[in-house]
Amino acid sequence: MRSGELREPGMCRGWEARVPDTPATAPRRFLTLGLAAFAICFLAGCSGGISESVSTAAKDSSSAVATARLALKQDMDGKLTRAATATTLDDAQKEVETSRSTVQKLSPATPADRDTQRQALDVLDRCAAGFFTARAAVSADDGGAAPSTADGDRALAAAQDALEQLSHMVGSR
Repeated sequence: MRSGELREPGMCRGWEARVPDTPATAPRRFLTLGLAAFAICFLAGCSGGISESVSTAAKDSSSAVATARLALKQDMDGKLTRAATATTLDDAQKEVETSRSTVQKLSPATPADRDTQRQALDVLDRCAAGFFTARAAVSADDGGAAPSTADGDRALAAAQDALEQLSHMVGSR
């Protein structure tokens, strides 16, 4: 049969299902296989569960708290301006808030996962309270009833200890 000729219906029956690899169909097959492989990897990565997400949040928050404590110590030693300290505290607090938001959005499936999520949120709330104390100390005019910079450092040290305990607890599961 030549190109341009009409075919009778059913004349090439059976050929429709056997499409050979051509330059036009090969990329679609690889794209389909690639998307399927990505979906499997994505779902397998999500199966790490609450513990993995909480562990990551605790590590990220611990790093942020350590950075904030370093800024406070440099501020106490007169090596960092109040503005730079305040900026560092803001950035670190945002990191902790992001971690808290991530943990809060988790969907625990088991009672143990719900307990882990609740404990993580409690610890991250203590971090937020520590940042509140540190921010109040940095923005105070060195007088009145405002907390001192050392009070802020102690509050963040307690938050860091709680984060380390959370990391150990989650790591043991």
